[in-house]
Amino acid sequence: MRRRIRLQAAILTPLTVALAMWASAAFAGPSSGCKAAGSGALDASVSLAEPVTRQVALDAGDILNLSVLGAQGTAASVVLVDGAGAPQTLIGNASQAVVNFLAPQSQMYTFRFTAAAKGTATISVNCTSASLAGANAAFLARRKDLLNAQDPERIRIDRAPTPIANPDKPLGSNIAVDDQGNPTQVTFSVSLSEIEAAANPGKPPEPGLVDLFLEGRMQNYGATADIGETNGNLGVLYLGTRSTIGPDIMVGALAQLDRGIETTTHGSTEMTATGWMAGPYLCMRLGSGVVFDGRVAWGETEDASRMEGGDAETERQLVRAKITGTRQVQGWSVAPSIGLVYLEDAIRDGSTGETMAVGTGRVEVLPQISRRFELEGDTFVEPRAAVGGYLGFDELSELNPTISTENLSEDVHLKAEAGVAVGAKDGASVQATGAVESGVAATPETWTGRLKFNVPLGK
Repeated sequence: MRRRIRLQAAILTPLTVALAMWASAAFAGPSSGCKAAGSGALDASVSLAEPVTRQVALDAGDILNLSVLGAQGTAASVVLVDGAGAPQTLIGNASQAVVNFLAPQSQMYTFRFTAAAKGTATISVNCTSASLAGANAAFLARRKDLLNAQDPERIRIDRAPTPIANPDKPLGSNIAVDDQGNPTQVTFSVSLSEIEAAANPGKPPEPGLVDLFLEGRMQNYGATADIGETNGNLGVLYLGTRSTIGPDIMVGALAQLDRGIETTTHGSTEMTATGWMAGPYLCMRLGSGVVFDGRVAWGETEDASRMEGGDAETERQLVRAKITGTRQVQGWSVAPSIGLVYLEDAIRDGSTGETMAVGTGRVEVLPQISRRFELEGDTFVEPRAAVGGYLGFDELSELNPTISTENLSEDVHLKAEAGVAVGAKDGASVQATGAVESGVAATPETWTGRLKFNVPLGK
């Protein structure tokens, strides 16, 4: 009997050890959550003989990014075996693949990694928390709105030429600061003809058949995100050409480079996105005081905080058209306008966490009235007001009159702005502006106010 017991023990002991070793290699206990998964706690190498199981506790909205890379063509699969949505094959026998998994609810999730051929496959797992994903989505939306709000001044035929204040510094620049003295926007602008004029004092700029120009702006802002207060910065650089066809038509090409970044006020979280666009533009006088501006552009955006992995970029496009009429009425400048702008750019898809191109556009009617009152010396005060509205849309096809407009009525907004500027001619000025925009059923009215100080540089 003792020999039989010893024989069983001699057989069972190594078997038990082997099973324990296999279990420890094939199954890892649950990670502490999204942060641990983002640090590589779920990464694994799998072979045909040794599938691997991983567990992770996720909050609703957390996004796992799972990627497979098989050595020498080895294929592997990733299957959700436990948790909301299970069973579900996320990657099926692929030698190279990337997929996102968004946790539909807060609970423990179990994944099985399996190789389908000889060799070893590496499976990498990253995780983005729901709060960071929401903050990144809001960042991309803000970046898109800021890009949509302003075009370069030099593509307008009725733009007043910038005087060269200092022949040694033909670069015209301006800085705007808030009520606490912090810079909110820095702009600069220069053209080839202005550089040549600066090199020949007393000679006004005389653009040739094609004049090159460079224009840029750097804009600082603050925002509230899911991860706390953030500081944002948007830099845009324009490089373009100007060619006049008679006194009333100007055409050219415009290339745009932009980079947006937001960082948390207390922390090291950083979100960035870069992009470019290029295309033609046209500006022409249709009559006395009536000007048409049009621009189209195409390009790409890359979100450095993207979760899909890889170097793929999101396509973007811009369509802008505006007609402005200016009349002088008893000393007041009245400028009614109607414009269309449509920008399709990268945003974060809330259901998958992937970056995708989504369009946002508006047709705006916004008559403006202003008047500059000259005071003593070179000082002035200039009140301004605008009252109008706009129609929002998501796709250009929605503007087709043959398509039902039932949903468009929900996107009609009224808008009013008023402000006053006080300053010196070609010098510093202060501008106070207030605005209100009507909401829709789901959103309230929006009130905004801004105080801005403008200081020309380079004098």
